[in-house]
Amino acid sequence: MIDKRFIEKLFIVLLLGLFLQCQYQELQKTVIPKISNEFEKITIQNSKKKDDDRCIETPEGRKEIFSASKGGYGLSIYYENSFYKSDKFYYKNGYIKNKSLSFNMGPPVGMLYYFDKSGKLIKEENTDEGYSFAPEKVVKYCEKNKIDLPKGYHDSGFYTQVRKDVLDGKKVWVIEYLIPDGDIQKVVLDGQSGAELEKKVVPFVSR
Repeated sequence: MIDKRFIEKLFIVLLLGLFLQCQYQELQKTVIPKISNEFEKITIQNSKKKDDDRCIETPEGRKEIFSASKGGYGLSIYYENSFYKSDKFYYKNGYIKNKSLSFNMGPPVGMLYYFDKSGKLIKEENTDEGYSFAPEKVVKYCEKNKIDLPKGYHDSGFYTQVRKDVLDGKKVWVIEYLIPDGDIQKVVLDGQSGAELEKKVVPFVSR
């Protein structure tokens, strides 16, 4: 005969396992790539000798977009299961010029680091000043309101766009997404509280 206490313990273990799995899944949803203020040089894979734009897919599921211009080089790294990407710009000598994280393929979030041509860190800018309503809260707002927020890289089509802006002297989040009739729903959230300041439908214009 099975011991009742054994069944109770087994039930508790199963519940704990389910809880930990849910916590892990929630953590996975909110993973943010790390970026530091350390010096770096453009990688050999994206060699400065290659003066062309190209896209590289890595075994880790990242997509790296490399671009070249007269002023230097750019490297944007998209992560398959993330709302964030890292943006890095380099001088012609291959040394890092500035780097930051971006949210929803748009505005910088967190710290933005600047370097001189010798590789010395010369400035750190906190791009989150005035935005107590953090990107993670924007994600939750979108989930609550059934707004499809894309992850990873998308090369074509209109996807939900989120950007930072200033409205009547206030720092705000602007969210634009397609609605069933083909127009765009525009929502403006207060950057401090997340309160809806504006919500209106605007015509879709191909970009």
